[in-house]
Amino acid sequence: MIEVRGFLHLDAAFRKKYGKIPVIMNLDKPITGAELAEEFEIPLDEIEVIFVNGFVQALDYVIHPGDRVAFLPPGCPGPYRIALGFYGKNQDNEANFKIKKK
Repeated sequence: MIEVRGFLHLDAAFRKKYGKIPVIMNLDKPITGAELAEEFEIPLDEIEVIFVNGFVQALDYVIHPGDRVAFLPPGCPGPYRIALGFYGKNQDNEANFKIKKK
């Protein structure tokens, strides 16, 4: 079993669909963040990073039974992006902020 949450607009979507947070999901075997998003019908372009047990991870990170997971959509402001590691974890994700070179 895992606990699943969403931040920003994903929190409202989870509350509307499931009634309360966290959503408890039975999980018999490991699953990636992208596969979990598919299970919850969350488009990948609405997810920048996931938190697993409090640490920022990319969508290809493997989630195991007992983990706590949260989906974070694009739009988290300012220095938190660098401090929490969003930029480094998700360079291949189209939803990730890109630093444009001059």
